[in-house]
Amino acid sequence: EIDSKTELMLFAAARRLHMQTKMLPALAAGEMVIVDRFIDSSVAYQGYGRELGVEPVNWLNEFATDGLKPDLTLYFDIDTDVALERIMKNRADEVNRLDLERAEMHRKVRQGYLEIVKQEPERFVTIDASQELDKVVADTLTVIKKKFCL
Repeated sequence: EIDSKTELMLFAAARRLHMQTKMLPALAAGEMVIVDRFIDSSVAYQGYGRELGVEPVNWLNEFATDGLKPDLTLYFDIDTDVALERIMKNRADEVNRLDLERAEMHRKVRQGYLEIVKQEPERFVTIDASQELDKVVADTLTVIKKKFCL
């Protein structure tokens, strides 16, 4: 088992590598880059969930990404208990070790995301993830098309 600080640094290192090898070359080529998790995930999971604090996590994110931030961040919001129920129901799908954390950890992470959304409302759009999957997908596509004039 790894401790919280090690976890944070490993995610930052992986993010840096992914940014250098995949994201920046794609952006330089004029491509749209879609990433399923980025800097805000570390703030929510390690800063709030693991209680390492927002300031050190933000500092490490800034260092690891050279300050790169997304033009748009979609936050898929769902009640913690409903989300955990879905995870357990769909265990045949990919489940990672963070998915298996205690409910209290997930509640802290959700609260963290809600705080981050409040701090940067111009970058975030919240999608109601409690809806049926088809509706979540439709809402997501609508937001992306509107933001990027597609």
